[in-house]
Amino acid sequence: MNICNKPHNKIAPEDLGEAVPEVKVQRARRNGWSWPLHLFQVLAWLLFLFFALVGFGILVPLLPRHWLPAGYICPGVCFIYHLVVHLTAVSIDPADASVREKNYLGPLATFNRNQHAHVIENHHCHVCDVDVSAKSKHCGTCNKCVCGFDHHCKWLNNCVGERNYWLFLNSVLSAILGLGLLLLVAFYVFVEFFVDPAVLRSDQHFNALRNHMDRWFVFLPASPVETRAPAILVTAGIFILLSLVTMILLGHLLTFHIYL
Repeated sequence: MNICNKPHNKIAPEDLGEAVPEVKVQRARRNGWSWPLHLFQVLAWLLFLFFALVGFGILVPLLPRHWLPAGYICPGVCFIYHLVVHLTAVSIDPADASVREKNYLGPLATFNRNQHAHVIENHHCHVCDVDVSAKSKHCGTCNKCVCGFDHHCKWLNNCVGERNYWLFLNSVLSAILGLGLLLLVAFYVFVEFFVDPAVLRSDQHFNALRNHMDRWFVFLPASPVETRAPAILVTAGIFILLSLVTMILLGHLLTFHIYL
């Protein structure tokens, strides 16, 4: 998929006949770590921590002993891969090569809508004040030209363009796979809790609680913390609901980009 072969999107005033004042000077953002952080970006990290903590700290340790290796390895590989590609997609500067060669983090030229119909004219950006590729578009949020601009991702807090598009897709795909595997584990634990809870108590720490089925452990085997049965059920239920909502949103996003 060559995402750069797209029409050149330009930014133009709605009515060229109106007298529009100069746009207020705005500094450019380098990547997803540039301040301010977006609320969706923070939410994405909180969800990642929740799914990892609950999935690998509470749900997977309750699997039967012969399923534990697969329970840790399969979703674990997906989560680690997702973390790597997500961090890389956030950290990359997707700006046009000419923009990256310039110290564009300082004050930028002010775009005067009375003098120019578009931010980019004849492959020259009047805000970045450099000649850019025909594949580039100026992002109003990051205030810089991005080659192969696809969209500005609020979850990454960064533009998605030619330099990080495949990282973005891999991030979405790995999140769906990893979360889908943990969702299967959560369903299994939730159902077995009502069918045969003894199956979920294969860890040696449960030997001391053989006659106390209302008492359970979380964060096995390294740091066992005792809790009650309802806490396990509520946690698994919340995990399932959040996982389903997240996977629906991610699945819609992935399907849309595959379609494009």
